[in-house]
Amino acid sequence: MSQLSEWGSGMSFVRELDDGASYAVVGLAIGSDQDVAVSPVRNGPYRDAVSGREVRVDGGQLSFRVRANSAGIYVLNGPGKIGEDEIYLR
Repeated sequence: MSQLSEWGSGMSFVRELDDGASYAVVGLAIGSDQDVAVSPVRNGPYRDAVSGREVRVDGGQLSFRVRANSAGIYVLNGPGKIGEDEIYLR
């Protein structure tokens, strides 16, 4: 885990496993919606495992919004949305 950042109602970090074979940017929000910006990150296509949103990073920074009491899990070259919306992941 790297690039850990915490603030009043949220946090973000980068999770890299297996020498970069798995690379994700994670944002968490408690109590209210949160705007998240993480840099530096690898360039390429990211897909949010929670919402399915796709974003292309070309300048080394990934910015996204996380709904209150939820998460944004942007996976580099990821499959997109997994699972169904629930009370804490939506």
